[in-house]
Amino acid sequence: MTQNNTPATASSKTYRKVINKLAKGLRVKPNHSEFPSEDFQNMADLVDEKSKKRPMRWYRRGIRRGFEEPCDAILNKSLELKKGTLYCPNDLVISVRVKFRGEEWQDKEFTFTANELGFK
Repeated sequence: MTQNNTPATASSKTYRKVINKLAKGLRVKPNHSEFPSEDFQNMADLVDEKSKKRPMRWYRRGIRRGFEEPCDAILNKSLELKKGTLYCPNDLVISVRVKFRGEEWQDKEFTFTANELGFK
């Protein structure tokens, strides 16, 4: 089969390049079938699925931290439990370590008012 320089050939090559680039970014093996447009649609569906996994990992981390922080605050007496009532100072500082892609870890502090955290 000879290749010619038709718009369809150029389009197929472009689809294959895009699929290769997406596969590399998603860390999966590219699939090249007889129908590049279908391959692209399959890869787009995979992007949708993979893009859900990362936020879910971060939600899980946030939930875990949301449990750990108050427990630690009770242990270090920032929060006090007295007769079934939890007391909080007017301002509560929570320290975390954050890292963005391509950057170093950084210590950050967030200050919350008691009202922001649901205390009266």
